[in-house]
Amino acid sequence: MKNKLYDAILKSISGKISLYIVQFLFLAIYARIFTPEEFGILASVQVFVLFFQMIAEIGIGPAIINEDRFTNKQRDGIFTVTLILGVVLGSGFYFFSYFLNSFYGNYNYQQISIIISISIFFYALGIIPITSLNKDARFIKIAKLNILSEVLSFIIVYYLYYLNFGIFALVAKSLTQSFFNFILFWIESKETTLGRPLFGNQIYHIKAIASFASYQFFFNFINYFSRNLDNILIGKYLGMSSLGVYDKSYQLMRYPLMVTTFAMTPAIQPVLTKMRTDVVRIVEEHNKLTMRLLFISILISAFLYVNSQEIVLFLFGEQWGRVVPLIKVFAFMIPIQAVLSTSGSFYQVMNKPKLLFISGAISASINTLAIIIGVYSRNLEYIALALLISFTLNFIQCYYLMFKFCFYCSSRMFVIGLIKASVLSGFPAFFYVVVNKMLFNSLPDDVWLNLMLNIILAILCVGVFYSPIKKLFVVIK
Repeated sequence: MKNKLYDAILKSISGKISLYIVQFLFLAIYARIFTPEEFGILASVQVFVLFFQMIAEIGIGPAIINEDRFTNKQRDGIFTVTLILGVVLGSGFYFFSYFLNSFYGNYNYQQISIIISISIFFYALGIIPITSLNKDARFIKIAKLNILSEVLSFIIVYYLYYLNFGIFALVAKSLTQSFFNFILFWIESKETTLGRPLFGNQIYHIKAIASFASYQFFFNFINYFSRNLDNILIGKYLGMSSLGVYDKSYQLMRYPLMVTTFAMTPAIQPVLTKMRTDVVRIVEEHNKLTMRLLFISILISAFLYVNSQEIVLFLFGEQWGRVVPLIKVFAFMIPIQAVLSTSGSFYQVMNKPKLLFISGAISASINTLAIIIGVYSRNLEYIALALLISFTLNFIQCYYLMFKFCFYCSSRMFVIGLIKASVLSGFPAFFYVVVNKMLFNSLPDDVWLNLMLNIILAILCVGVFYSPIKKLFVVIK
């Protein structure tokens, strides 16, 4: 199990890193050709796009992966369900855009809603083809297709920008990505165990996964509001420019998580679901994985905090200077989110979607309260600080429920592992911060040079503690 899990994780990480490098490069270009206000308008509507996409998905992907046997008739029947959902939700979003006009009151969303409605339709159609590759753990192939989709989308967006389409060029990104993702994954799904989906008339097969999918959907539903309420309220009460800055800050914070946690989680459920009867081994793998994630994320957090200004200037340019203070706060959230973001996969592995929903409901309540308090202050930094506190509280309740009612064992070794990883990563992180302050304060204001020297210093600091770090990352055969 260990070799299979970490082989899958390694493939997932390798593929995701390649994809994120491409996305990062394109993000730097987008940030320079589009304004914070344009990004704010997109972010204000994207919050609700995610909601419609979540309804379209309704937990279908994880539910199919959870099934040991899944027939072609079931696959085709559910594929037809996604077609129906795509049409209904795409149309529904267009009419919903009239509500956005009155809610935000500063933009005519009908101008862009048709483009977004079509993107929702193709997103729904792509659910089954993408799930087919995830179920087979074909993460390298998934990354290659996503990269191709990103490149094709970028070409179209940049061409539209060149033709002076303005924000329509930025909005077109979601349509082109969802379209190319569907086409590419549908073609490639022919070679998977699940097979290439076709439209079938036996849509009642959705019942086969309804129980698991329903709890997964309700978890995603409440998780959506707890994770996106900040964008909704900031857009309404602080304005589109502030929303653009906040969204870009949160997005930058999430990229390290994408390279670590978000790259690993797709590999967890498909591999460990086959071993769910061996709870002791699953708990052991969980504890080791979270230790390593915490170690890596603390180092990333320290680097991001120290170099926040240089990173923002290098990636986005001077017009995004307001992002820097937020990044310094969000940097402390990275280790918490890195570990916490894997929890859902282990709830799924243990076939506990109801418990996942309960934990998500508690998380949503805490996050909602924190966001409301932060927005009431009308200060973006206070909002970020409130979220840092809420995620810390959610970390505690999530893992208490997991060990108490999911693993049915003590969390003692889990806590010891986190302490060990924190201490071990604390030494190179502290050493790096101290040396940085001593040597780099007098350097010229050359962003590229500062970043390169800091990367070299970070590698050297980790190298000093190579021996104990190696022991933490050795995978026992």
